[in-house]
Order: sequence, then C-alpha cells, then structure tokens
Amino acid sequence: MDHPNARRVSLLACAMTAGLPALAGMMVFRAQPILVAAIQGDPRELGWLTSLYFNHAGSALLGMLATGFALFVASFLQLRKGDDVTRLANQLGLLCASALVSVLFAGLFTLAAALPLYARLTAR
Repeated sequence: MDHPNARRVSLLACAMTAGLPALAGMMVFRAQPILVAAIQGDPRELGWLTSLYFNHAGSALLGMLATGFALFVASFLQLRKGDDVTRLANQLGLLCASALVSVLFAGLFTLAAALPLYARLTAR
C-alpha cells in the first residue's frame, strides 16, 4: 500500500526526531545562567542533580544531543526501508524516544533549578 502522504509523514517524523532534542538543548542552554544566578553559596554543597547541570552542563548537553543525533540517524535510515506501515511505525517509535529524551533532559534541568530555590525558601 502506497499512501500519497506517507512520504511526507515520514519526513516530518524524521525532522521532528532531530528537532525535539535540539529544542530542549537550546532551552536548557539559554536557561543555564538562571541556574547559576539562583545558586548562592558554595557550589560544592549542591545536590547531585544540580551539581550535574551546574558543573557539567556542557557534557550533559552534548550527551543529550548525541543521543538525539543517533535517534535521528536511525529515523533517517528508516526512510528507505520496508512498506509504509512498518516504516511509519518505526519512525513514530523513534520520535517517541526522542521526545522522551528531550522531556527528561528539560525536566531534570527544571528540577535542578528548583531544588536550590526550594532549599532557600524552606531554610527561613
């Protein structure tokens, strides 16, 4: 079965697989100064999650982008394989994995930014 819009949907899924981690990475990269400004005191006293994003933000970002790129390559390789149904199912699975990686990365950053603020509010 060759649906006329199957190729367009495949290309859209492939582009979104690449775009979601890039968007999450851009958002965290732009918000990282907010985390730095929110932290007061000795950075060695931070929790492990805040310390990860505070001290190793570049490596965490590169790890997430490398995972997103690997998912994009896998999605791109699916463009020429199998029939439409199998290809779309595989690409949608890869798109969901890409979205999960992006949401986890951005969610953990939000939590890392909120923990020092929560500690400061509860210390009063």
